[in-house]
Amino acid sequence: MKYITSKKRLILLIVLVVLIAGVAYFTYYVSDYSHADSTALAALSSTGSYTVVDNSNSITFTPTVNKSSIGIIFYPGALVQPESYSVIASKIAMNGYTIIIVKMPFNLAIFGTNKADDVISQHPEISTWVIGGHSLGGVFASDYAVNHQDKIKGVIYLAAYPNTNASNANFKALSIRGSLDGLATSTQISENLNKFPANTTFITINGGNHANFGNYGLQQGDNNSTITKEEQQNLTVNYILDFLKNLNK
Repeated sequence: MKYITSKKRLILLIVLVVLIAGVAYFTYYVSDYSHADSTALAALSSTGSYTVVDNSNSITFTPTVNKSSIGIIFYPGALVQPESYSVIASKIAMNGYTIIIVKMPFNLAIFGTNKADDVISQHPEISTWVIGGHSLGGVFASDYAVNHQDKIKGVIYLAAYPNTNASNANFKALSIRGSLDGLATSTQISENLNKFPANTTFITINGGNHANFGNYGLQQGDNNSTITKEEQQNLTVNYILDFLKNLNK
C-alpha cells in the first residue's frame, strides 16, 4: 500500500509540475504582445467629428455628425493591443460610422468570440451591423457572423480568412490583404477561398504587408512593405467605406 501511495504522489507531483509550467508559459506568452504606437494613442482623443469612449471592454468611436445607422464591430489581431487600430477606426468614424474595437481576454479573440453580443445589446440605435477583424481577429469575427447571421449584415477580413465555412452565408464580405503579407499569404487565401461568403469582394493592396493595418510596429514573420503605413491604411479605409455604402444594395 505504501508503494501505491508513493506512486500516486509521484503522478500527482508530475501533473502539478506540468500544470504550473503550462500556466507559466501561457502567462509569458500572453504578456508578450504588440503595443500601440504614439500615432495610435493620439487618435484616441475625441474631436469635433467623433467622440471616443475607452473602457475595460471596448473602445467606441461615435460620429458627432452625419451618423449612419450602420455600426462596425472590430476584433483585433492576436496579441495586439486593441488601441493599435484606433487610426483606422477614427477615419471610419469621421465618415459617419460608429465603430467599436473590442478588447479581448489576454488579447486573443479566441477567448471572446461572442463579445459582439454585448456590443450589439449596448447599441440599440444601430440597426445594421458589420463585423470585422485583423488576422486571427478576422477569423473569429467570421465565426461569430456565421453563427449569428440574423444579426450581421457584412464581414470585413483584414489579412484574414474564414476558419468555419461561410460559403453559404447570407452576408456580404470584403477581403483586404497586402501583396507582401508574410502571415496571411496569397497561398493561404487561395487554399481557403471556398470558405469565403459567395458575395465577397477581394482586394490586394500592392506593396502592403500584414502589420500596416494597425499601428504597433513590425511583426515577426512579416515582410517589409513598399508603401507607407499611412498609404495602406488610407486605401483600406476607402475600400471599407465603399463596402459600407453598397452594403444594402
